[in-house]
Amino acid sequence: MHEDKCSVCLKSASKIVAVEEFGLDNIKYIEKLVDLIPEISWNSTHYLCLKCCGTLNESYEFKKLCLKSLENNELSDSESSKINQEEIIEDNELICYHCEGVFTSKLLLTEHIDQKHNITKTCKICGGKFSDQISLQQHLDDTHNIGETKKCPKCLKIFPTSKLMKIHYLGCKNKQKKSKSKSSYTCTMCKNVFLTKYLLNRHIKNVHVNEKLFDCDVCGQKFASQVYLSAHKMYHSGERPHMCLYCGKSFITKSDLSHHEKIHANKRDYKCSECPKAFNNSSDLHKHRICVHFDKEKWKYVCNICNKKFPLKTNLDSHTKTHTGEKNFGCHICDRKCVSKSVLQRHIESHSNIRLFKCSECGLEYKYQRSLDVHLAKAHGIGEVKLPERVKKHFCHICPKSYYANNKLQKHIRSHTGEKPFQCLTCGKGFIDKSYIKQHMKMVHEVNLN
Repeated sequence: MHEDKCSVCLKSASKIVAVEEFGLDNIKYIEKLVDLIPEISWNSTHYLCLKCCGTLNESYEFKKLCLKSLENNELSDSESSKINQEEIIEDNELICYHCEGVFTSKLLLTEHIDQKHNITKTCKICGGKFSDQISLQQHLDDTHNIGETKKCPKCLKIFPTSKLMKIHYLGCKNKQKKSKSKSSYTCTMCKNVFLTKYLLNRHIKNVHVNEKLFDCDVCGQKFASQVYLSAHKMYHSGERPHMCLYCGKSFITKSDLSHHEKIHANKRDYKCSECPKAFNNSSDLHKHRICVHFDKEKWKYVCNICNKKFPLKTNLDSHTKTHTGEKNFGCHICDRKCVSKSVLQRHIESHSNIRLFKCSECGLEYKYQRSLDVHLAKAHGIGEVKLPERVKKHFCHICPKSYYANNKLQKHIRSHTGEKPFQCLTCGKGFIDKSYIKQHMKMVHEVNLN
């Protein structure tokens, strides 16, 4: 990396700071980087611009504040701590490398090591005591200049400085931790995969149990255990105490936060055994298997109005709204209401003229990747997208005309009724379709709305 370029934002700057330098709080920037982003092997060849230094300091202080708040909360509320421990999923578990014990927080792991192992490292030269081998090695290297201390205690690899060895050691420790969790356990009933036998047994007990004895006193939903019921009740409270350190979004439970943070990491460790697709968490993989690889005749969610089957309850709920006409999600730009949040999001994008997807063959631009894929297949014969068979299934009840899309039919019906719901904001003239307003503004008022 060049000394005039920031290693994080990759921009050149007039002032570049080496990560080995101390900040105003007397903590080296590299120590903060290793603490916040241990996945990257930080070393003395990395540099930061002043803007990234400021962002790093804010993130480091914010993480310390969150951990301090969490520690105080765990110490003051033991019952809440017990519930949270049962909710933590496998990726949040910490392993004691002395006895292989599993713990749900750093605080519990530290207390366990202090009480059960009482391990301290003593310097044979000066008698100084240290909490772990890595701290002792850095002391020997910095104070007594003993070269052998630059050896990684995990893989025995030797480094020119103890600081480089410490950075490597963190990655080496994470690799060994991942290798211990490679074994998997598969549920024989739904084929879902779990990293530990404990999680598999908990899944079978709570998901495939025949009798659910714990009722929610708010909505009446039933659960197989008190833990699941307690987690469910948090959604009724509406409180979101768990904040993502990446984007600031808040969540109701720790497990929801953990699922969300995997999106930022984007490691996609959960691979489908039927196709090449991979996902960031087990629930997304499970949904994929049901929707794509499961026999559609065995889908258990059935519409009681039209008998159509769906793989997930959310799909059935959205479909049911098409029968009832329920539209609870309103657009903040126009009066349009939608049946779901995802449909509303797609509608809001229609208000924007930003077209990020450009055809490499003819230069046409599209708002959505799907639209570009369809264009490439229809116009240029490129790609393997499946083009839907177009059928004119929307019929006018006044004349024999039919249309491919319902919005085209509604526009046609307005030509019969004379209804003109779209009005020009300048002169008040009405139109049967919104697209006519753009042409009217350009021709009459000499205003281009592109």
